[in-house]
Amino acid sequence: GASGAGKTTLLNCLTFRNGESLKITGERYFNGAPISNNMLARISGYVQQDDLFIGSMKVWEVLRFQALLRMDKHFTEEQRMERVEQVIQELGLTKCRNTLIGLPDKGIKGISGGERKRLAFACEVFP
Repeated sequence: GASGAGKTTLLNCLTFRNGESLKITGERYFNGAPISNNMLARISGYVQQDDLFIGSMKVWEVLRFQALLRMDKHFTEEQRMERVEQVIQELGLTKCRNTLIGLPDKGIKGISGGERKRLAFACEVFP
């Protein structure tokens, strides 16, 4: 759809991310069964339209931080770092692993737009 058509608003409503100013009625179903916010959060990820990366961090640092925060405590640091390496390889971030994220708005060069999108997705795939 075109810009302003309501794509983001629809996704926000479906994923329980609607603001208080928007009144939503009805029920949400997944595979024919009602779904709650907690259940949806357990089975899916939501990548924001605009990322909130710290521009002074490198790609591998962002993923290491995500692994330390998001993976269950029973994973060792070695297992977490193995997962970071796996995600870097699977999402084609090997070439930019040591590159700063950058701050395009402030003229600080960093990773490309496509790499930013893949990094945003990568941050959602940690168990």
